[in-house]
Amino acid sequence: MDDLGDILRETRQQQQLSQLETAEDICSQSTLSEIEHNKYVPNTQLLINLCQRLSVDFNDIALIENFKICKDDYFNRKVNYFYNNRKYEALRTFLNRPTVLELVQTGKQTQAYYLYLALCALHLDNNFDDAKELLKLSLASAGHSRKQTTLTRMGNIALAYVYAKQGLKISSIRQINLAFKNIENIKYDENFNLIFYLTALSYFRLSKYDLAIEWIERGINFIRKNDSHFMLINSLFLMANIAETVKGNSEQVQSFKKYDLFNDFIHEKDYAKID
Repeated sequence: MDDLGDILRETRQQQQLSQLETAEDICSQSTLSEIEHNKYVPNTQLLINLCQRLSVDFNDIALIENFKICKDDYFNRKVNYFYNNRKYEALRTFLNRPTVLELVQTGKQTQAYYLYLALCALHLDNNFDDAKELLKLSLASAGHSRKQTTLTRMGNIALAYVYAKQGLKISSIRQINLAFKNIENIKYDENFNLIFYLTALSYFRLSKYDLAIEWIERGINFIRKNDSHFMLINSLFLMANIAETVKGNSEQVQSFKKYDLFNDFIHEKDYAKID
């Protein structure tokens, strides 16, 4: 992973943290500098520690571009602000205001409205049934068009993740297939990065680690192909967690070595020098 250092540096700078602040109690500042300059690849535990310090959460469902819930720009900006700043309780309260609900009119706006409520439920509630029902309402608002919008694909993949969290393998895979249906034939949307990522995360939650790794690799290749960095750090963090999860199982480790990215994260020493 020859650009891991660039991704970590970019994430650190977004968090407005210095190298010294980021490295404190984790590694030396010089070690972090070596990593950020792509001279060393951190082992899985070091990468996990750095990602945690940088507030990376592989369960976080971020959006690079938000959806409109109504024609009122002020209300849409409020939704964007709350969601982008992870103020999920405030967003749910805002969405439940009668003055907001009255402005939700079209099918697409209704889709977005229920999607945001579902995402709030995912982040705030331990009971995933509410999120599941809200996502079903979002998808039902799409109508019967054969052409899936990005919003519809987001609803399908979020529902796949909910099913995975509930251990419902068949239902989860069905929603994954719906989210990817004919995706190769439509114009790139940066939110598609999240569809690949949530597919990997869904398989991780189902303990299908081989499929999770496969989809992380596919997602990273897709992200790079489209000159994006969105969801890269999350994908690497998830890969590191999978590597840590299976490292005690020699049979699994051996079978996963066919994945190039997985090999990058399996190190017996603290750091692996890049040639």
